[in-house]
Formats: sequence, structure tokens, C-alpha cells
Amino acid sequence: MTSLFQQRRKIERSNNFKLLASIIDWTVALYIVVPSLVIGFFLYKDFILNVQTSWVAHTTPVIYIVLLLFITQIETIRTFIQRADRLFLIQNQKQMIKLKQAGLYWTFSKQLFILVSALALLAPIFIIVHHITILELLILLLLLFTTNFFNALVKLRLRKWQQLLSKIVMCILGTVFFLYVPNIITALFYLILFVYCASYYYRHFIYSTKYFDQQVKLDQAAFYKWQSLLFRITPELKSQLVPKFKKPRLLWKNSKRMFRRSDYFIEEIVCKTMLRQKQYRLGYLRFLAMGIGLTIIVPTWGKYIIIGMLYFTLRSVMQSIIQQINEHRIWSIFQLSNEQIQIAKSRLIKGFVDFPLLCVLVILVILVL
Repeated sequence: MTSLFQQRRKIERSNNFKLLASIIDWTVALYIVVPSLVIGFFLYKDFILNVQTSWVAHTTPVIYIVLLLFITQIETIRTFIQRADRLFLIQNQKQMIKLKQAGLYWTFSKQLFILVSALALLAPIFIIVHHITILELLILLLLLFTTNFFNALVKLRLRKWQQLLSKIVMCILGTVFFLYVPNIITALFYLILFVYCASYYYRHFIYSTKYFDQQVKLDQAAFYKWQSLLFRITPELKSQLVPKFKKPRLLWKNSKRMFRRSDYFIEEIVCKTMLRQKQYRLGYLRFLAMGIGLTIIVPTWGKYIIIGMLYFTLRSVMQSIIQQINEHRIWSIFQLSNEQIQIAKSRLIKGFVDFPLLCVLVILVILVL
């Protein structure tokens, strides 16, 4: 049955890699992922060196405990069972139990990795600012792990409003235990709670098939988690049909011309298309806003690097948008030469890339000086 678990994990991993490869191409990796990792490393290093004098020195541990409890929560306890298993595996209880156990151990290992990584990143704040010892961090790890397991177990039995109430109670209880109760009592309490939760899960959800349909539904939702997130962001990917966009009430929506000169008709069509089509408008504004936001956050030496990367990123985005718009069949009506297309493309890039970044650069120089 371990081979069946490995086979289904391999299918899920392959599915996630294909989805990731369809989103992150070489341009996204070159202009966004790699620079973000490099800049994030130097920002974190600078943050650690100045942690005692930064704004986090005035915060309390309660904020980080609450954030960790809500950010690192277990969405569902994986079982890796499917609907067809009711006909085949349910006749062999031993194989079904082994598959559910493998899913539980996988959930535990993934959750432990997330919690250890989060605590490792926040360790300088806990140790340097709040003077928390390594032993107390290990107790906090047990507290977070047990609380998340308890909340995941509650999802299988209670309604949504009851789940929310349970999360709030466990969050308050964990904060009080960690800050005001002796370490030995906190460790014993959460260790006993973990043992009880594990025995309860084994008795009602591993050795029993009473909640089989509910477990299948939750496991399928976990399997398609990233696809569902992508579909919520871009609903048009759900089908091969051309997405229908509502025309927003924007400037020049009902006007006949945007530019007075007649030789700017290519620029006018591209600009109106970007204003009226949500996918083009938000695609451009998303990169521009993200770049401007990073220039505000990073130190002075990183601002100019961000502007340089933003220039090439916006240039690639605009070239891609112009290329997609030029592939529309409406252009077969016009007799356009390559020279006209290149001149219009140059004007559009100057208007959508060079001019905004020049304004950002001037404002940055004024602020620095």
C-alpha cells in the first residue's frame, strides 16, 4: 500500500509541476522569481542586523503567535483516497488503513516543515528582541503543531461557525499558555492533547469508514488546491471559450478619438483595447504597482536595481500585449507597413514604459537628495 501512496503522490507532484511550469516561464523566472529571491535575502539579512532598532522591537510576542496560528494552519488531513476506493480498497481494511496512515504521516511531515521554517525565520525576533530561549521555541513548536492538528480535526466534525469559534478559543488558549503558564505544564498539556487528538483520529477516521465521503471530498479539494486558486484569479482559464469582458466606464469609452493626429490610429486602437480589456489593463498595472511598491520597501541601493528590472519587465509585458492585439483579425483591414508598426510600437513603449519610470526615477532622486 506504500507503493499506492507513492504512486498517487507522484501523480499529484507531476500535476503541480505542470501547473507551475505553465505559470512561471523563463521571463517570469528571470524578471520576478530570481530577483525577488536575491532581494529578499539581502532584505532579510539587513533586517536581522538591525532587528533591535527596527519597528519589531516595539511589538509583542502575541502578534507573532496569532499570525503563526492562522498562517500555518492545516487545511485538511490528507488521506489520498478516491471514490473508486469504496469498491476496491474498502474490501481490504488493512490496505485502507495503511493508505490513511501514510496520508496522516505526510500531513504531519509537511506541517512540521512549515512550522520549523516559519520559526527559523522569526527566531531572531524571539531570541534577540523578546529573549525567548531555544527550549521555549521548541514548546511553541509543539503548541502550534498540536493546535493546528486540533483545528484540522474540528473541520471534520463541526460546522463553519463552530470551526471559527474553536479557532479563536484555541488561539487565545495557546497565547495564554505560552506567555503565562510554566513551560513544563504547557508542554504536558499540549502533549496530552496531541495524543488524544491522534487516538481520536485513528479511532473515528482511520479504522472507520463512516466519514469516507467527507474525507474523499476534502482530499480532492486539497489535490486541486492550486488549480482552484488559479481559476479564482483568472476565471477565463476554466474553459476554452473566449472570456466575456464587461466594458467598464472609463475615460474615452464612448469617444471617437483619443489623439488628434490621424497617423496615431494604431496607438489609439491599442490604448482603447487596454482600457476596455481587463486582462491587458490589470496585467500592466499589476507589474507597475508591484515594482513601485518594491522601490518603497527596499533600501536606497536596491531602488535603482528594482527600477532597472521594472524597465525590462514592463517592456516585455507591453511587447507581449501589443503582439496579442496585433494578432486580431481587425488588422487585416488596414494596409500597414512594418515601418508604421515599429514606429507605433516605439511610441507605445515610450508612453507606457519610459515615461512612468522616468517620473518614478525623478521622484526617487528628489526624495533621496
